[in-house]
Amino acid sequence: MKGISVGDSISYRFYEGAFHSVPLLFAEPKGNIPTPRSLAITASELNGKFGLPVVFLLEECPAYKRQRLIDKDVYFIVSKKYAFLPMLVANERLRKRKPAKRLSPVAQYLLLYHLQIESLEGVAARDIEGKIPYSYPNITLGITCLADLELCQKISDGSKRKIFHFNERGRRLWEKAQPFLINPVADRVFCDEFLSEDSFPFCGINALAHYTRLNPDPERIIMMSADQLRSFKESGALVHPNEYDGNIIVEAWKYPLVVKLGEKSEWVDKLSLAISLCDNSDPRVEGEVERLIDEIKWKA
Repeated sequence: MKGISVGDSISYRFYEGAFHSVPLLFAEPKGNIPTPRSLAITASELNGKFGLPVVFLLEECPAYKRQRLIDKDVYFIVSKKYAFLPMLVANERLRKRKPAKRLSPVAQYLLLYHLQIESLEGVAARDIEGKIPYSYPNITLGITCLADLELCQKISDGSKRKIFHFNERGRRLWEKAQPFLINPVADRVFCDEFLSEDSFPFCGINALAHYTRLNPDPERIIMMSADQLRSFKESGALVHPNEYDGNIIVEAWKYPLVVKLGEKSEWVDKLSLAISLCDNSDPRVEGEVERLIDEIKWKA
């Protein structure tokens, strides 16, 4: 426990443990249980010092406090009654799963973020949390998927943490990933009008026209999540929805917009766009997609 503050050494008893070979740091309050905000701050500080997930051992904790701890992503065990340990659930899923054959949505998001937005070389799953719109357990599963497909490795950095190491860089990594990529478009709906003031990123041919010399189509083509599309369908915001024709085309995507967390973009990212148009047989589209990829400034 070298480096721990005097206040924490007085306030907590510490235990070392593991679950499915994942090392954990347990902290048990010696006196009154601190507030959820204080526990969140302590967990962040201890995680930064030791690189281990921190789990608080609590004798009792009323329901409203448990919910506040969950909202702040604080891991805890309350006697033998309750536990909030999402990373253990993720590792249990890892232990039972079969090796990946294609990229999962979160794994593809991580790959495209690394190639276009910010290099993830040499960082750990916990470092990525807060950079992308996925939880720590999902990030862990995504990294494992990339490792299964030999697109990256998980290596020790000497402090019990596993960090990202990509086997290729830039265009070579993109080309190596080709057999494993998934089309981000889960569903496509046409409609005559979209009764919503919300703004959504443009995708499809019109996004390609924005990035290249191609002329745009007359239809408005936008992307959103499958849950959002389902909600708009149920509310009647899509006027005359169908599978064939309309002034507006709505695509439901399997993963969110690939940008820095908190930022917005009027257009979907270039690589996701290229993948979404891979089945388009128009020679003009094929040529512009290739031009799009050739002009990308790789981040890693």
